[in-house]
Amino acid sequence: MKALLQKTMFLFFCLPIFFFPLSTAAAGISGGIFVLLYIMSGYWKNLGQIPTRPWFIPLTLLILWTLLGTIWSRANPHDTWIAISRLGYFFFAYAGTTLPWNRSRFRMIPGLFLAGLILNWIVGLCQWLGIWKWSPLIPRLGPVGYANHIFLSMTLTMALLWIAYDMRDRVLLPRWANAILAVAFLLQLGMGAGRTGQLLFVILMPLAVWVLFRGQWRYWALGGIALTIIGMGMSPIVQHRVQEGLQNLQVVSKGDYDTSWGLRVLMAQGALYMGFQHPILGVGTGNYANEMAQLQKNHILPELPSPLIMSQPQNSYLLELAMLGIPGLLLLVWFLWAVTAPAWRLKAVPEGWFVLIYMAVFIAGSFSDTLIWGYANVFSLAILTALPIPLAQDGLHGATTTDNRFA
Repeated sequence: MKALLQKTMFLFFCLPIFFFPLSTAAAGISGGIFVLLYIMSGYWKNLGQIPTRPWFIPLTLLILWTLLGTIWSRANPHDTWIAISRLGYFFFAYAGTTLPWNRSRFRMIPGLFLAGLILNWIVGLCQWLGIWKWSPLIPRLGPVGYANHIFLSMTLTMALLWIAYDMRDRVLLPRWANAILAVAFLLQLGMGAGRTGQLLFVILMPLAVWVLFRGQWRYWALGGIALTIIGMGMSPIVQHRVQEGLQNLQVVSKGDYDTSWGLRVLMAQGALYMGFQHPILGVGTGNYANEMAQLQKNHILPELPSPLIMSQPQNSYLLELAMLGIPGLLLLVWFLWAVTAPAWRLKAVPEGWFVLIYMAVFIAGSFSDTLIWGYANVFSLAILTALPIPLAQDGLHGATTTDNRFA
């Protein structure tokens, strides 16, 4: 009975990773079931393990500082609640640390991650073919399935980074299966409108290939990546989105901010202004939108002809600076570093690599999107923060993790 409870509990702990491209409601329900099973399991008695993690101090201080920020915030209750509710998902980081992890249980995470993307890819294909009436195709976004196009582009890039590792070490799938998935995900990435994920692929994939492969395999792989990037650049959807972005920047230089990139520039300017005006405390938790409206009302920043909700500046770091000042920004960077550094040192093992690529996507993607406030992004970050990278280090002794043919 105890073994069954363990397996079921681990399944529901990992299931949000599967559901995020498909249904955030289902992800939340699976997380709630995990909480109930966790209470029944008694693993909460292992809370003494949590302070041993390198991220414990910065994450705990970041949570406390965010809660304190509500004291000087003038935000409406809804915006404050959104900011605080995101912190609640870090419960999964603390709870996951107390669980009895092993390699087979870890494999559930990349396995469910890929399964969710595969199912969403099938929905996207049905969209493209016009046979899926519950999710109609939006031509400018491409076949994104049920996922948000920006979130999907980043998760597809992460999946391709994992596949590169699995092609070498075959931790989860045989090489032929990885090759099929790589082609499918590349097509979806190239046919989608998610510029953030496409740019991250261009930046991170060559770096990943350089780290993973040696000798002639490295150069063959880099050549293949170069051809893939050229092919992606020939996609009509990608070309349209790039041209649209360049046109947005051109009109911004003329003072017109009422475009996709123009809004990003305007919101970033507002966040920087708040950070410079309130460098120690910031404007308060959840108070960015309220303060942004005041800056426009006072004509410090230009108003737009159409009313828009500016709840965040499309940048995780600028949001922390604006709401919680320099201390909040430093705590966020410290936390991200504390999770990333052990993963980098142990990138040769599956756990280390999976956390490393997620953090690379999260850290780089946070410059163009506010991932620290994104429901799926923060939930995933909390789950992966709990992975036992020290346990993976023990597994290195006497084990060969690299296929010598790629040396």
